[in-house]
Amino acid sequence: MIDHRGHVLQHMRKLWNNWRGSLHKKMKSKSLHEVLKDEPAGVEKSDWQWLVKEHFLSDKFKEASTRNSVNRSKVVMPHRTGSKPYREINYEMVSKSCNPMRKSLTNIEVVERCFGPQRKSHAVGFGGGITAKELKGGATSKAALLEELKTTKKEKESLQKRMDILESKYEQLERILVRQPSSPPLDQELED
Repeated sequence: MIDHRGHVLQHMRKLWNNWRGSLHKKMKSKSLHEVLKDEPAGVEKSDWQWLVKEHFLSDKFKEASTRNSVNRSKVVMPHRTGSKPYREINYEMVSKSCNPMRKSLTNIEVVERCFGPQRKSHAVGFGGGITAKELKGGATSKAALLEELKTTKKEKESLQKRMDILESKYEQLERILVRQPSSPPLDQELED
């Protein structure tokens, strides 16, 4: 139970914040008197009054709310796909393009059509650490590079062994040639 404590508390905090946010939405368009009078079901009157007066009307909360509203209005890549998977979006985009030569889009092309151009450091929808460059195929993965290095090392070792064998054969040939007496010049053979 202790191992799951942090996860459970984090989940509870998220549920609490979402519920409190939904309560704030209900009070946004009403006057203070109406808000205090119309308490939500399941919330005691004293708790509701404290939440409205001490939390929703606090300067800190108002400042954060205003800042978040401004930030949300600046979002360049709003979420537009809903629960539709990327493969379905891909299929729809390809069928709309009516280009018979092009049967499917790459993952990064789908993301860029939905969310616009991606930054170097992050590609939307692929989790942390995945960059647009990696999805476009511009960079070789580390695993592929390590495999290529391993293959190159094996090839180098094989070539080195062959060179060593050829070198030893060359040395043997040199020794054989040095041991044989040199043949007399052609002029001496003719005189004899």
